[in-house]
Amino acid sequence: MPVINNTRKGFLSAAVTGNKTLTAADSGIVQDVQSDAVISLPASTAGLTFTIHVGQSATSGNQPTVTIDPNASDGVTGNGYTATVNKDLISDKTTNKYGDLITLRGTGTTGVTGWIVESVIGTWARQA
Repeated sequence: MPVINNTRKGFLSAAVTGNKTLTAADSGIVQDVQSDAVISLPASTAGLTFTIHVGQSATSGNQPTVTIDPNASDGVTGNGYTATVNKDLISDKTTNKYGDLITLRGTGTTGVTGWIVESVIGTWARQA
């Protein structure tokens, strides 16, 4: 997927139009999700930071459902989430808005503190 240097806004972004598995090379690049997609995180690695942005479909003009799937041995803490591993984060198109986003920072620790929520805009529910 092409990376867009959005210098007017001061960040790099990549259009995501389907499921994507993130790698270290994606760290620091805003993932602009434009269609329903599952974004899979790698195993937690200290220093990696991923920002997932709810974009807008070029064809329908609607926001997609975005699911963030951590590695099976990692969890996401912060934003009021209970400590548990292997639970997805979901921004559902029935309630989300264009511009909602979440930024996750890797700790390099396996388990419930694998990923820490650095910032969040909108509602990102935790899988039951």
